[in-house]
Amino acid sequence: WCVGPKQLISPIHQLLPYVQFCASTVIQEALARALPKADEPYEGFATYYEYLKAMYTRKRDLLGKALTDAGFEVPNFDVTPGGGFFIFARIGKDVANSIPKERLMAYNNAAPGGKVRQDWALCQWMAEEKGILCIPASPFFSQKRAIEGASDEFIRVAFCKTDATIESAAKALSALKVQEVDESVEERKNFSCNAVEVTE
Repeated sequence: WCVGPKQLISPIHQLLPYVQFCASTVIQEALARALPKADEPYEGFATYYEYLKAMYTRKRDLLGKALTDAGFEVPNFDVTPGGGFFIFARIGKDVANSIPKERLMAYNNAAPGGKVRQDWALCQWMAEEKGILCIPASPFFSQKRAIEGASDEFIRVAFCKTDATIESAAKALSALKVQEVDESVEERKNFSCNAVEVTE
């Protein structure tokens, strides 16, 4: 925890997501000593690495299907590099349209340029209202490109989670799709009513 004036806390807030993934020297030494054991058979696989690959591929595909079903686009991992345990998903049009308008371009000191663009607004809305935690794409772009909108259409989603967490996220994402359908039906009703009012 740290407490201090806004001008000191804001840069720390922006740096924090990157620092938490840096292993300390002691942990690095322990890992170096444990690595030879990873070449040994593990859980029915020839090596621990093969076990990890199979496990994470299954988790990636499970979450990828949930994202696709909810209206996101995910890379084709047969032809696209798939290293790491994140999916860089494109925000579909229906998903983008479901973001409450008041959340777009709102002020947030942590967002690039202090403005909440589409990627940031979607992630904040899903975390606060839907219980789904994703990462805006903008921190992976230069501030200039993020402000220009290059990162607006993307979010980053981690699949290094328990199966129960991924299944819970899939359920929450499917509810997002249901909401989109409900809102679309309501919009059509409103449009029909407005059209009737205009023609009468």
